[in-house]
Amino acid sequence: MIGSFISRGISALSSIILARLLFENDYGALVIATIFTGLIGQIGGMGYEIYYLQYKGSEEEKAKVLDQVFNLRLVTNAIMFIIQVIIGLGLIMLTDDKMSGGIILIMSFSLLLEGFNAPNEVILKNRMDFRKITIGNILKEFSSTIGKVGGALIGIGGYCFGIGPVLGSLTRMIYLLKVQKYRPERFHWNSLVIKKIIVFGKQVLFGSIAIYLVKQIDRILLSSFYPKNIVGQYGFASNISSASFNYLVSPQQSLVMTFIATFNRKKSQLLENLMMMGRLISLFFIPFSAIILIFSNEFVILLFSDRWISVLPIFRVLVLYYAIQSITFPFSGVLTGIGMPYINTKLIFWRVVFLLPALILVALFFSNNIINYVVVFCIISVLFDLIKVIISISKINEEGKIPLRNFSFEGISLLMVLCIYLVNFDQNSYYGKTISTALFLIIYLIGIFMIDYSRTKKSVTILGKAILERSIKKSI
Repeated sequence: MIGSFISRGISALSSIILARLLFENDYGALVIATIFTGLIGQIGGMGYEIYYLQYKGSEEEKAKVLDQVFNLRLVTNAIMFIIQVIIGLGLIMLTDDKMSGGIILIMSFSLLLEGFNAPNEVILKNRMDFRKITIGNILKEFSSTIGKVGGALIGIGGYCFGIGPVLGSLTRMIYLLKVQKYRPERFHWNSLVIKKIIVFGKQVLFGSIAIYLVKQIDRILLSSFYPKNIVGQYGFASNISSASFNYLVSPQQSLVMTFIATFNRKKSQLLENLMMMGRLISLFFIPFSAIILIFSNEFVILLFSDRWISVLPIFRVLVLYYAIQSITFPFSGVLTGIGMPYINTKLIFWRVVFLLPALILVALFFSNNIINYVVVFCIISVLFDLIKVIISISKINEEGKIPLRNFSFEGISLLMVLCIYLVNFDQNSYYGKTISTALFLIIYLIGIFMIDYSRTKKSVTILGKAILERSIKKSI
């Protein structure tokens, strides 16, 4: 947990420094480059290492499986490296977007380095030695930050986004080789084992690509219809607005999956735990989002300089979007966790069916106003997230009803945040913003006691016990 916060803290510091050194077109090039590198990464993922971790057998059998996993990883990453080099060179030679092509080309070398990192990391995971993995990730993030910031300081612009990850992967490879040097007994192919690994990998591949495309569809279409500086504004606003969600909320996904695995047969208890977790997240994240909205102007200028003042409208919409995401988050993995991934797949399919034409139409008719594009994307995404929550609750609620009254506190809190968004405090005085913040917090705290105090108290008590138990374990 501490290691995760250190890594994310380094990443946040890197973002703040880079925002003062780079420009909209640099971030636009990064958005375009990550569309390609992200897809290649998903295709190359294939779940080989997951197969090894879940394989049941003797140590000797697992060692043989690891040899084949290593062989497949090297070959797959080498193929992905060649494909990424071709894409990068193609963009450089055939288009005007030299920077995106350069970033893709530089980042391709990370694929080769990570191919050697994979077996050492998976051995450490199998031994539950997460301390060494965490140290490796911290070193990777630190070296990546040095590479990106150093590149920006010497004036290479957006190309630093390619140099940083390569330097980070190289540093982690050196560390992992020092603490866990994997030596394959022999480099030969066991066709029977490889066939089983590939069959497993295909299942992982199709699911991960589908999720990736849904998550990236907004950026893919944006890059197709809008100029690079607008794409850069969106990419930057998206990164800073999602940072708090990614740092504070997303890491709790493992806890959600633990709840689902533990209480899979006790559906009523599972529902209660997930709702309490949702209450706990919203209890802190919603007021945080409200304060960020009220002081959005100061937040952006103070951390990233006034050159990014143009991203404020996009930033404000996305902050509101992630406030809603914080409420639906605990139910995001329920369908997969209870053995109904096919429902999740259908929802992903229909989300794409609605998003694709809607975003294309908005891009065609409102090409001069990106806000309409962002709003449509957020509305459709939120609607499908809510549908997913409703279906998830219906599957785990033994009474067969959706307990909407249990979400009254979250609903009213979101309405207050929406009012703050609609008022738009950017033009107000600092004194007025401070008074508004105080009024919001007072109303919010009163709401806790008047609407659903018992559930809130229970959620906070569970958190307190968890923190106390963790402290006792560390002191022993």
